[in-house]
Amino acid sequence: MGIINILDPSTANKIAAGEIIERPVSVVKELMENSLDAKADYIEIEIIEGGLSLIRVMDNGQGMDSEDAQIAFLRYATSKISVLEDLFKLSTFGFRGEALASIAAVSQIVLTTCNNSSNIGIKLKLAAGEIENKESVASLQGTTIEIRNLFFNTPGRRKFITNRSYEAGLITELVSKYSLGYPGVRFRLTSNKEVVFDTSGLDSVESRLEEIYGQELAGKFVNIATKELKPKINVEAWLALPNYNRNTKNQQTFFINGRLIKSKELNKVLDETYHTLIPKGRFAVALIKLEIPATELDVNIHPTKLQVKINNLDTILNSMVDLFKPKLWNTSFKDNNPLVKEKSYSKEEKHNKIKETENNFFLEETPVVYHQEILSLKKSGSNEESNAIFNYPDTKEVTPAIEKAIFVTSEDFKNEEHEVSQDMPEVKKRIDLKPLAQLNNCFILAQDKKGLYIIDQHTCHERILFEKFFKGENKKDISSENLLIPLSLTLTGQQEGILLKNIILLKELGFVVEHFGPRSFVLRAIPAGLKLKDRENFFMDLLEVLSESTRITSAKIRENIITMASCKGAVKANQKLTLPEMQYLIDELNNVDNPHACPHGRPIIYHLSMEELYKIFGRGEYRGD
Repeated sequence: MGIINILDPSTANKIAAGEIIERPVSVVKELMENSLDAKADYIEIEIIEGGLSLIRVMDNGQGMDSEDAQIAFLRYATSKISVLEDLFKLSTFGFRGEALASIAAVSQIVLTTCNNSSNIGIKLKLAAGEIENKESVASLQGTTIEIRNLFFNTPGRRKFITNRSYEAGLITELVSKYSLGYPGVRFRLTSNKEVVFDTSGLDSVESRLEEIYGQELAGKFVNIATKELKPKINVEAWLALPNYNRNTKNQQTFFINGRLIKSKELNKVLDETYHTLIPKGRFAVALIKLEIPATELDVNIHPTKLQVKINNLDTILNSMVDLFKPKLWNTSFKDNNPLVKEKSYSKEEKHNKIKETENNFFLEETPVVYHQEILSLKKSGSNEESNAIFNYPDTKEVTPAIEKAIFVTSEDFKNEEHEVSQDMPEVKKRIDLKPLAQLNNCFILAQDKKGLYIIDQHTCHERILFEKFFKGENKKDISSENLLIPLSLTLTGQQEGILLKNIILLKELGFVVEHFGPRSFVLRAIPAGLKLKDRENFFMDLLEVLSESTRITSAKIRENIITMASCKGAVKANQKLTLPEMQYLIDELNNVDNPHACPHGRPIIYHLSMEELYKIFGRGEYRGD
């Protein structure tokens, strides 16, 4: 007897549904796209418990008659195509006839629809894909479809969806992105009876961008008006100014012929456009809309139709870069870019100005007195001063004040001048180094009797902070420091879901956040001693890190957060340090468990022994004198 079985229709439908309907947001996507295909200009979505208990989508589109409504839930039933050739001239989202059948196979459905002005429609009730009841009802033109108890008959799938707030956040994110693609359509979303997103009165892309991203990005987008790249191929874009960036590509939104897609090629277009304008590892916030003839597309390559193939793609991409780059680069963002403001200072003003460091590493900067040779260059009028890469602090003239450092409490400093505490605990293999100078504002040069040490100031401080924070977290000894002015945050739907999912974890790590309304939160406290210049960007990046950590353990999530906080809070490259500040970092490095590498694995210290130096300069054998 053979071992190959033909699956019964019920089992086959449930398996097929798993490929298309992965989670509640998949259902909302399919139903919302049906509403757009029906030419609706008002779409209302209601969800309960993240969509698991209820998803209701109501529109004022064309609706269906009784006959179409009854066959709409059959697999491969579609009004979009009739022959294979129709695939290459599609102007709609759907075409396979699988979505409604897949949804019906794993849920209980109530459909009410009417396609005429007689206000008489049809109401159907289905369970597991089978029609249980049908009746004529009074109805306005359009369609209302209720999906109840999603995955009720596939408990294996349902048990993996554990966080309702996260699912609601994904749905909010999806609806907000579609609202950008269709500014002429009003979208309204309620979650657990609370309105979380509504575009009423927001009839432009710009107004919706502001609603989604908040005041931080209001008016900070460069709009590239519709431009023909090639015959019948048009593009329109909204590119955020370079200093408003994120650490993932989640806020890069692409539409092709009104279809929301994911595209690594378009990600690369933005990378090239913003090249040198934003730091490596940071990504632009952008919206791109492309209109391409259907004959040049293949949309039938992905189960959820999130990817497409485009004919002659390279030519289109190159044309986009050529269009975007000069527009972005030539846009004046003087009021938003601190680098532009800095240029207004004279050279003398810059030299005398007390600078605010990137992360406010010290409360105030200690004056630096340069070595006499460099000062003499300035007096003689030589322009060689600008090429000097060594800073030689004079120990007799440098103010001895050491300011309060990140994650260091006031008890670490003894007297009124805040001199470095001398009672640091001794550790094995302690190296007593004397700082000599700073190389290129990036490296600390130090010495002892054994030779020269080159220390990366950023990785050094990053390791110090990481171990302080990590040990504090293990001891559950992380305290919060209230912000003098609480920080208001406007989040995207996905960010809101991520935050609600991890809000207890963040509180344990010292971040106190309060819910202030739909997608609105207030950051009231941060870990004690964490000094950050741009707290809002840091917190947004923190949420992005959490969004990438959905399938790892809570311990790993904690480590990722601590690593990020250490990196963001550490002194940066190109940041000038005084001699006492260098000495402080060296002393603190003696107290860490791993003084050799930062949490990312980059080296901290490089040693050139006296033996090597003697050999390099041909001074014979070093005898340790």
